[in-house]
Amino acid sequence: MSRGSKELFHSHMLAWYVEHHPVLGEAALLDAWRIPESGHGSGQVRVRREWRNLDLVVEYPGRSPLVIENKVFSLPDTDQLDFYADGKLHGLDRPVLVLLSLLDPGWPGGTWTTLARMVCCWRGYDELCAALRPCLSELRKTDRFGADVFERWLGLIGTLVGLSTEAGRPADSEPLLLPDEGAAILRPARLDATVQRMRCLHANRIRAELAGEIEREGIVVRTAMSRGQGIVEMFTACPGPGFGWQIQEGQFRLVYLAGAGPGHGKGDVRRVVREGQARAFGDYFRYDRARDLLGDTGPERPGVAPHQPLSFNGFAPDFVYRSIPAPDLMIEQVVDLGVTFARAALKAHAEAFGDALRLDD
Repeated sequence: MSRGSKELFHSHMLAWYVEHHPVLGEAALLDAWRIPESGHGSGQVRVRREWRNLDLVVEYPGRSPLVIENKVFSLPDTDQLDFYADGKLHGLDRPVLVLLSLLDPGWPGGTWTTLARMVCCWRGYDELCAALRPCLSELRKTDRFGADVFERWLGLIGTLVGLSTEAGRPADSEPLLLPDEGAAILRPARLDATVQRMRCLHANRIRAELAGEIEREGIVVRTAMSRGQGIVEMFTACPGPGFGWQIQEGQFRLVYLAGAGPGHGKGDVRRVVREGQARAFGDYFRYDRARDLLGDTGPERPGVAPHQPLSFNGFAPDFVYRSIPAPDLMIEQVVDLGVTFARAALKAHAEAFGDALRLDD
């Protein structure tokens, strides 16, 4: 069953059963998820997969269209949801937007309001399983083979929910990174990196703490993977120079992103310019507050001789940073660091953008 981690696999399974057994879909999804009546519509059930970049669209006569964004082991950027809603979801009439995922996105009240004022609701795979399971006995009366496959699929979902709960949702006092013994167990099934990503996504508590700033300031808090290691990061929104942080490979990095201009691009000359721009915000690259939270974990990198200007590591075309060691971070430490330095980044961004406006004047 596609090792259970492929979003398309689960979208196709759900679509097939809803399309071929409409009573199952209506009772399990539309009723359980309280999809409102539309007061009009007739004809056949229509189910569309991968239609105009939407994972799953379910249209029942007399019901509002249901649009499912399926993210088994991952989560979408809210920018993605804003993009869908801004296009009015391709003309669908008052659609209901649902994020289906094993992971809690950390939205206040389990909902996200897009820039177009559409509300997206999070539904967990455990909720999906609970909604579908009561239909099994009825399905078995009309499609015995389909019921057998359906039952095995529900069992697979249950296993994935259990894996997510056991290994992918660390408590505040547990480490962000998957312990070596856990990784060794999951590696033969090629799920070690996947679960590591889930653990990083669990740091979405940062998103919940910063919900106001995300909505008001447009900051980005996200996770990624690099060389099998999870990354948690935050950046301020455009315009102007950007500021942020990364937790990656045992480092806590404070980051400056050069905006458009002479500091953006490849080559030593442009790198020198953007390092000079970052140096102007030296107060942002202070690790006193990080040491208050973590203790003295080790020296800052790159090292700087006494009375010499700050130096930076970085990547073209716009990324420079300084770092301190941050091994074995616990979830609560990640959240404290993330929230503290997100607000410091917003302050630096406001100062930088203000300076840019004054220069323009």
